[in-house]
Amino acid sequence: MFRKAAERKRIQSFWTDSVRFHGRPCSILALGVRVCDTALRKLDLSDPEPERLVCVSEYVGCCTDAIQVCLHCTAGKKHLLYYKTGRLIFTIYDLNSENSVRICARPEISESLRDLEPERILSMPEDALFYFEAAHPLTERTRKRVCRPCDAPAASVPYRDSGVQDSPEQFLKFDLSDNEACRTARRRK
Repeated sequence: MFRKAAERKRIQSFWTDSVRFHGRPCSILALGVRVCDTALRKLDLSDPEPERLVCVSEYVGCCTDAIQVCLHCTAGKKHLLYYKTGRLIFTIYDLNSENSVRICARPEISESLRDLEPERILSMPEDALFYFEAAHPLTERTRKRVCRPCDAPAASVPYRDSGVQDSPEQFLKFDLSDNEACRTARRRK
């Protein structure tokens, strides 16, 4: 009983954070939240520290926003990788324990996902949403790319205070209309 209540609380927390990050609730985001909760349970983690997990997503969409927020996997640090097959399959690797889990959305869920309400996805049993496959191990090349530190020297990273410091005129060249004549005139300036 306690575990179910704790799981519901974690899913609700993930959902709130993911909607805030994504901008609006949607069913694919809800599936991403469930992927995150399932991955953490299967890997026996509560809240992993950043740079511990790597996620290979075969689907590019709203669900990856939940993965970034809940699993701390971001594309910039190469901990969120895409293998674009269009299938709702996610492989999550724990770099510390070297455990992994491959989470696959059931075909009937994939087909009807856009018609389902997010609340229904968040409350469905795990076995109604997913099936699991053996994960392929991370290749040595991928492991090296993922585990390397940021190579930008601190002196080359510009320091910025909060707020906008640059003048709006600096960005006028990026504010182009669809009119080609207007684009040509702005390039000459």
